[in-house]
Amino acid sequence: MASDSPRKADYYVSANGSDDWSGSLPEPNVQGTDGPFASLERARDAVRKLKRDLPDRNVAVLVRKGIYRLSETVVLGLEDSGRGDSTVTYAAYPGERPVFSSGREIKGWKKVPATFPGLPREARGKVWMADVTKSDGAAWRFYTLYDPKGMLPRARSTGFIPPTDGGRNTLHFPQGLLRNWPNLADVEIVVRPHHAWIVNVLPLISVDEIAQVARTAIPATYAMNRLHFLKETQCCWVENVLEALDAPGEWVLNTQEGKLYLWPRGKGAPEGVVAPRLRELIRVEGAIDKEGPKDVPVRNLRFPVSPSSMANAMC
Repeated sequence: MASDSPRKADYYVSANGSDDWSGSLPEPNVQGTDGPFASLERARDAVRKLKRDLPDRNVAVLVRKGIYRLSETVVLGLEDSGRGDSTVTYAAYPGERPVFSSGREIKGWKKVPATFPGLPREARGKVWMADVTKSDGAAWRFYTLYDPKGMLPRARSTGFIPPTDGGRNTLHFPQGLLRNWPNLADVEIVVRPHHAWIVNVLPLISVDEIAQVARTAIPATYAMNRLHFLKETQCCWVENVLEALDAPGEWVLNTQEGKLYLWPRGKGAPEGVVAPRLRELIRVEGAIDKEGPKDVPVRNLRFPVSPSSMANAMC
């Protein structure tokens, strides 16, 4: 695909830049006194100032290669729009690939004893544990996890078929497959409700082990029954429980304890394991007030897509 990214820019961002510089140079000068910005937020603020002085001008920001660690979501709003026919463009520097990530490496791993309750037989002596509480004492909640090879699968139970038809918030399960886990808020049901082409991931709010009925916090798209056209196909399973941690690479998060459990893909203690801190890296939002969003969108804000573009490099 041919890129329509600009070759020159009003501002540049670089991993070796500084937010105290002007941002007008693509790389630091020889004296080390000026050069690109270090963050997208600083470039955004500079663009806002420039647009106040020259509202009808096209403005471009080019981002150099490197990894940019975000601790907060970068928000672009109405004031970041281009006025009239003018545009504001954020793009990768030609031929380079910047990566935006909120990932934080998890360290301090300890081997879990082979006698640890809840672990399946095949996982005993192979699982490691790390503390994931934040500085304020609250547990760090995340839904994806990565090692140097890529995304790690969350622990998942064997599939099952509901023995009895349920509702959009109620799921019937075979005896012993679900428990009223102490950290039930961490557990999710993955279900194909009634139709095979639909998949819902639903948090649990209660499990009645005697009645064999689970209730979900969010309703499924359809009633949680056997599949309409594939009645003998397993259409439900449980994720994020220790009992299902039975293969290398799988992990379980317990926010009640503030602990992460992982069976690493390699030998020895886990290394380079990263979890995201943010749900959104960059957000573009129009008008909003106490009552919610308004029908006033951001305009003429461009993110050119090409093989080396910023849009393809966010993770």
